[in-house]
Amino acid sequence: MTKPDFTQMTRKELKSYIIQHPTDDEAIRELFINRRSPNAKTYPFPYNMTKEELTEIFRPKNTN
Repeated sequence: MTKPDFTQMTRKELKSYIIQHPTDDEAIRELFINRRSPNAKTYPFPYNMTKEELTEIFRPKNTN
């Protein structure tokens, strides 16, 4: 079986493929690394973070 060309898939198709193939690292890398928004917020490596900083990152965002 040959793998699909992940670069040619839409984001929706790629998500659907990953749901069906959750261990395909190449597909996951394409979605979460190669296609991430250039404006996405980045965070420092957690070893230097306080518990409060980690809590702030993972707290639910207000959607209102």
